[in-house]
Amino acid sequence: MKRKSLSVQKEILEMINKNPGITMSQLERKVGTNPKSLKEHCEQLEYLNLIEIKRLKKTKKMYKKLDLTKKTQKF
Repeated sequence: MKRKSLSVQKEILEMINKNPGITMSQLERKVGTNPKSLKEHCEQLEYLNLIEIKRLKKTKKMYKKLDLTKKTQKF
C-alpha cells in the first residue's frame, strides 16, 4: 500500500529531529521506504529548507534546519 508523500515527509522530519545526523541508510530502515523514494523526499525537504543534507565521502547525514515545534515570534 502506498503512503501519501506528506505523511512520509512528516515521518522523515520526525526521525531527523529525533536522530540528528542520521544517515540515509539508517533513515531508510526506520521509515521503511525504498532508497530512490527516500532520496527524492529528502531532496524536496532540503529544497524547502527544512533539512540540511551534509554530503560526506560515502554517506549523507541529515539535520533539521528549522525548529517546527516553536511558534514564530511576532516583531
